[in-house]
Amino acid sequence: MKTLKNRSFLLILSAIVFLNISGCWSPVELNERAFANLMMIDLNDNGQFELTLGFPLPNRMIPGDVGGSGQAGKNPFAYVTKTGKNLALALQDIQSDLSRDITFGQTRILVLGQKLAQQGTDPVLDFISRHIAFHISANVFIFPGRVLELVETPTTFERFISVILRAYVDQKQTIDTTLRDVLRARYESGDVLIPMLTYGKQPAILAKMESTDKWLGVDGAAILKRGRVISPLLNKQEMGSALLVSSNIKDMTIGIKSPTDGKDITFNVQHVNTKFKTRIKNDVPYFRLHTKGTAIVLTSDSNLNLRNEEHLILLQKALDREIQSRIMQLINLTRKARSDVFHLKDYLSWKYPAVWRGMKSDWNEFYAKDLDIESVVNMKLLRTGEAYQTIKIE
Repeated sequence: MKTLKNRSFLLILSAIVFLNISGCWSPVELNERAFANLMMIDLNDNGQFELTLGFPLPNRMIPGDVGGSGQAGKNPFAYVTKTGKNLALALQDIQSDLSRDITFGQTRILVLGQKLAQQGTDPVLDFISRHIAFHISANVFIFPGRVLELVETPTTFERFISVILRAYVDQKQTIDTTLRDVLRARYESGDVLIPMLTYGKQPAILAKMESTDKWLGVDGAAILKRGRVISPLLNKQEMGSALLVSSNIKDMTIGIKSPTDGKDITFNVQHVNTKFKTRIKNDVPYFRLHTKGTAIVLTSDSNLNLRNEEHLILLQKALDREIQSRIMQLINLTRKARSDVFHLKDYLSWKYPAVWRGMKSDWNEFYAKDLDIESVVNMKLLRTGEAYQTIKIE
């Protein structure tokens, strides 16, 4: 009897395994689907929503002209744009022009026009949250001009624009803000930083290689407060400081003035980690941002001698002060905007829930005017290179 039960169990288990690998998870075949890889949303001059979807074209990704398809060498990416009173109507118009069913299962990039973001992102969040196939891990960017300009971006190093944008995040060149972060901030009446893109004239050498002279890159960041982009916008250096505070940085080049003669010294800062510590002092919370990392000397025009231990200590302290100054400048900017973009309130509510409940209603005002925030930086100088002084002196 026991043997019969074991065999029955193994038979049922085998059937479950075979059902999972059968591939029959949907009545729609893969070759009948159009996988939207990129979504761009903007407002046109008439105030209507302008929805653009980017689709990779599998039949044009085969190197060479395989099977005489005649598709090799053509653009492997297609864009379809429609406008509508709302995003649902715009999507319906796009679907009516396609021979395949649109799916958002591979959508990893969402780009919003700055005009739309300033007016409010609630219609976008409402539209996306009703599509269960849309991944909330998709990265969000804001474009300063008209979003359709992105279509002209040359794909010199990558085949798709979405890959380029994703690489900015993976290489930690900009803030990693996902749709999950935006939704969470909106439902909690909180704030979040969203990376900004820049779009302009590309280098002359690359312009000769492409049919367009446009070039895409990362710039600063925007503060999204209760679903709307507010002023001021963060510049590129302030966005870099945000990467330091959020411990989301691969490396960064920082220049300072030499503590001995005021000449330029440049560092490569790596392995940065910032911890948030909160304490209660006289029944009032205060925060300490403790930033640690390593640094390598890249260039030096100073007569400072890197063999001298006293000079090294002076240099390290000067670098600490520079990073501390940048962090506090960023914190003060967010306080001026009354925007807790680094979610200090979460740390307070976790550790001192009773204190948090007492100031929850007017937290933004307290954050802007009364919260005591301190930045402490300790960078470790790892390498100084082979030249211990500027080559001019040596």
